[in-house]
Amino acid sequence: MQSNLRKLNGTVGILGFGVDGKEVCEFLEGIDEVEKVIIFDDSEPRTADRGPQQYGQSLDGIDLLFRSPGFPITHSLVKEAKEKNIPITSSTEFFLQNFPGVTIGITGSNGKTTCTALITEMLKAEFGDENVERGGNDGVPRLDLLLSSPALLDRAPQTARVERLPLDVRDGRTLEESTNFVVLELSSFQLIDSDATPDVSVVLNITPNHLDWHKDMDEYVNAKKKIVKNTEHGSRNTDRGYGVAVLNQDDPIVKKFSEDTDREVVWFGNKSPINADCLKTHPSTLSAAVKAARALNVSEENIKKVLQTFPGVKHRLQFIREIDGVKYYNDSSCTTPESAIAACNAFPEGSLILLMGGRDKGMDFSKLYEVIKERKVRVVPYGEMGEEFKKNLPDNCSFSTIHYSLQDAIVDARQEASSGDNVALSPACASFDMFKNAKKRGEEFTEIVEGV
Repeated sequence: MQSNLRKLNGTVGILGFGVDGKEVCEFLEGIDEVEKVIIFDDSEPRTADRGPQQYGQSLDGIDLLFRSPGFPITHSLVKEAKEKNIPITSSTEFFLQNFPGVTIGITGSNGKTTCTALITEMLKAEFGDENVERGGNDGVPRLDLLLSSPALLDRAPQTARVERLPLDVRDGRTLEESTNFVVLELSSFQLIDSDATPDVSVVLNITPNHLDWHKDMDEYVNAKKKIVKNTEHGSRNTDRGYGVAVLNQDDPIVKKFSEDTDREVVWFGNKSPINADCLKTHPSTLSAAVKAARALNVSEENIKKVLQTFPGVKHRLQFIREIDGVKYYNDSSCTTPESAIAACNAFPEGSLILLMGGRDKGMDFSKLYEVIKERKVRVVPYGEMGEEFKKNLPDNCSFSTIHYSLQDAIVDARQEASSGDNVALSPACASFDMFKNAKKRGEEFTEIVEGV
């Protein structure tokens, strides 16, 4: 079967022109066979002309469409493309179909970024920094890697799979010229309509999330499940550690994924299989990273080395500084009640002040309320969900004032905190009421705290 890379010619459309869409556009500029790029995005002026790029409304003449992750699959343009039999792909699917090396994909409701970072560092320790790249939801799929080897344009992906390291040459490419492993953090938005899968698929957990985007929980689960499906673009060579599904045996939804895959299943659980003190990282995340690394033949020595030195990742219970005996943590990537529960459990009972608020994603917060009460967490409510949080928490767990700026919420927390306390921005909600994304929210929190 031919790769989609061979189909890159004529007129290509891009649905959505955010970070992902712009990366696709930049990538297409390096393909001589692409004559024209048509962009479909409500936030951009449709009459603008950017050289080979044009803004359009009609799909007439489009040979291939790239859908950005945030672009709704229910959009009329998606429906029209299907009716006209116009092929639809995405940067994620396109990359998985055409990258000749080994792909590792991580998905789940919580812990994806940390697990992706851990696996990346373990592979780098074993095979060298130059042979491992990280991409996906944490950043963007590394489409530029497809352009680093012109030979890719002339061959199908199934014949271009790299051999096991260490080797000096792969199909004429030296190690210095090629990346052999790419570790991708993948969301349900990226997986929902993809027909390509990573060589090694890791599923951490499934809890209600993004129900403001997905029509229901079943659609969300089925989108996640796609990562373990075998396709013509996913290797099933388990002798090389590929074609593996790394699944959480303690999560009832994830456990059932094993019934819908013919991959080799590697189980992990909520207890780390290795003794490590990794900065406030959930044991199941450590377990998943270790099991995936072992499937890829990373040595125990290098696994332990990474776990002993791993500093954590930005916006994931990231320690910022200590002020007057109070420690401040940026946990802005905490966008679900389950993530906030993990934050509550990461600190001694009665020591945590939680900045919690933002935009609701259709989540059930009842278990989070129970944990907050049980562990005597104090909550500074802010943003759109501030009123809801204050209403559902007793007075001894909630500050009296609802804030509509992060600055004011931090000032309030600092006034109430005592030496030995911990203040964490663990919002449990999306950022879109006040910030462009969770990263911007975390950056503002960090800037304010560092400026005190």
